[in-house]
Amino acid sequence: MALFGRTSQRDEQRAIAYRDWLQQRNPLAIASLVLGVFSLVELGALVVPGIASIALGIYSLVQLRRENPARARGHRLAYGGIALSVLSLIIAAFLYLPRLRG
Repeated sequence: MALFGRTSQRDEQRAIAYRDWLQQRNPLAIASLVLGVFSLVELGALVVPGIASIALGIYSLVQLRRENPARARGHRLAYGGIALSVLSLIIAAFLYLPRLRG
């Protein structure tokens, strides 16, 4: 879908390919990855998106294990969202928690 001008056949094929890719993935895994990226960008200042991303990632992995293995897609998205959220929470712990002086 062209922003300016007429759409070409290639643009339409690309849009259909993106749509098909998105429909084949677990929506909770996609949400987990989006929240994980958001959590990492803010360096864990808000803890809620990080925890929500971990919870959504784990729940989507549970859903994906229950589905037909040939149809289940989105494992890497869920693992990526969990990993980014854990990383952001570790960074937040180093940045925002008081350090013990001894």
